[in-house]
Amino acid sequence: MNQEKKFSDEFINAFVDDQLTLEEKQQVYAQLSSDETLKWRICELRKTRDLVALAYKEPPMPTRGLAPSLGKRKYSLGVAAGLALMVGTVSGWFLHQTPAPTTLSSARLAAGDETAKVLIHVSDGHVDHLKNALDEVESLMQYYRDSKQTARVEVVTNGQGLSLLLANVTPFAERVQSMQKKYPGLSFVACQNTIERFQQETGVAVKLLPGVIVIDSGVAQIMRRQHQGWAYIQV
Repeated sequence: MNQEKKFSDEFINAFVDDQLTLEEKQQVYAQLSSDETLKWRICELRKTRDLVALAYKEPPMPTRGLAPSLGKRKYSLGVAAGLALMVGTVSGWFLHQTPAPTTLSSARLAAGDETAKVLIHVSDGHVDHLKNALDEVESLMQYYRDSKQTARVEVVTNGQGLSLLLANVTPFAERVQSMQKKYPGLSFVACQNTIERFQQETGVAVKLLPGVIVIDSGVAQIMRRQHQGWAYIQV
């Protein structure tokens, strides 16, 4: 079967729109490690979605969440701009003077690399969304374990997604720590920019769950990993 048509356009659209079941998404995740065409198709479709989102002057405001101060319009616009930069959708667009990566090099895995490398981006702080994100991460990790494939998976949180890793906020502390112990190749990452912004706006010191890695910028980390050949998935 032609690799390009292994998944129909409708199926890929449903994947990007988060309309598939966990089992169906698992099929896509498994194929991403070795299918350059599939990675290109998904990246191009995400690019289109981001451009559409950027067309709105006022992005939809979250009506609920664990960290409401992170939902201010100015921050939502910053996240939208970061996403556009991350996938290289706007030529000449810069954020903190960081150049946008090219689409193909961002999605390409290193040739001959037998270790699956996946970055999963979480920026939504709604409880049901966070639960779904953890379900998908665990499903992916279990798949790699069952197939005896070595994998490195990073869950990068920024924006409201930081709620997942806040020790005094998240309802998923035990689950996150359990997953860290169960899957050695899994790491949870928090954005320093988001942490600083949260502390400035609320005056509350941020306390993260044990074992969480702090990086300078969620967007910058995504760009770095894409340049290093990691697959990128937003949940």
